[in-house]
Amino acid sequence: MTDIGIIESGDSKSNFKFTKEIIMKAKTIVLMAVIGIITSLLLSTSIPAAEIITAEDLKQMIITEEHLVKTADNGLILFDASSSMKIPYRKSDRSTYDVAVGELKKAATNFPEIGHNIGLYTYNKWSEVYPVQRFNRAKFAAALDTLPKEPSGPTLLMQGLIKLEPILQKLSGKTVVFIYTDGTVSRDQGMRSPRDKAKELSDKYNVCFYLISTASNAANRQMLKDVAGINQCSRVIPIELFLERPEYNTGALFVVKADTRIVTLSDRKVVGLRVDNVLFDFDKNTIQPVFFPELDEIGAFMQKNAGAYIVIEGYADNTGDPEYNQYLSRQRAESVGAYLEKNHNIDPSRIVVSWYGDTNPTASNSAPQGRALNRRAEIAIGGL
Repeated sequence: MTDIGIIESGDSKSNFKFTKEIIMKAKTIVLMAVIGIITSLLLSTSIPAAEIITAEDLKQMIITEEHLVKTADNGLILFDASSSMKIPYRKSDRSTYDVAVGELKKAATNFPEIGHNIGLYTYNKWSEVYPVQRFNRAKFAAALDTLPKEPSGPTLLMQGLIKLEPILQKLSGKTVVFIYTDGTVSRDQGMRSPRDKAKELSDKYNVCFYLISTASNAANRQMLKDVAGINQCSRVIPIELFLERPEYNTGALFVVKADTRIVTLSDRKVVGLRVDNVLFDFDKNTIQPVFFPELDEIGAFMQKNAGAYIVIEGYADNTGDPEYNQYLSRQRAESVGAYLEKNHNIDPSRIVVSWYGDTNPTASNSAPQGRALNRRAEIAIGGL
């Protein structure tokens, strides 16, 4: 057996030979790409690579509760019903508000009932559209019909953050808060910044912020970046990417078990290309040269298929601090995206990057070989 490198046993301090045999064990099955324009795609992480799952897979019960792992226990949506949402969506004849409401309804139709607590609120004028409770698809759909017909009023991020705390106090486990915002700040509650308030909430509660941005100027965009910088799991996502790449919201709340192989609808799929999980050395985000050829194949595939986009998920093993593992898994996923951007001129809007730290291991963390396989980035392609 030919050695192709030395890595450490986990995100820990002992060494072992990273052999070609281990890499071969990480080989994936054929990566499938979705045929046609599918309005709601749900991302999964199967063995050994991620897979795009269609709405039809869910409706026909191909994907079941046993296949899924929650990446958060609670999801709170602070929905922007303010006048800033009146702007046309991508120069269309529909407002951003109408498009956002429509996409929220589509997502809710396919969201699995696996025990999440979900809440939906408007915060320009505070309203409990769906007070936080166990997600029920029918009840949530009925609640969505009560959203305002027309958006109006200011978008006040600070007000939304202040209103969050009493809700978070009643929740246990991890919470993802999706805030639709243009970054407008109200000083009604004093001179504290939204970043300071978000940091306070993060220090008290296990919470991540997904800031769905309609910010139209550099100052507001920078302010949202500052808020997202409070911890490793928070982020800013431009609203057009959030609406057109459903993996941004589904992956925040659940993924498919890494030890589960899902057999999905073959008539909705077409053979794309074969890829590996990209594996990483201990405490590193540097891509090993052995993975360059397959990443180059992906880059060439993306260039030939202009409608496709790539989904990259980063992971770590369970050694060390969970917050640092979040950071490390993010760096790994972003390094794969950066490789495709730099070497194949793939536009960043076609790259969906998510990271989950040490959750959803593909192998046991009790052995060096398993930890080596868990230090990975998984890849899927959708949008064809």
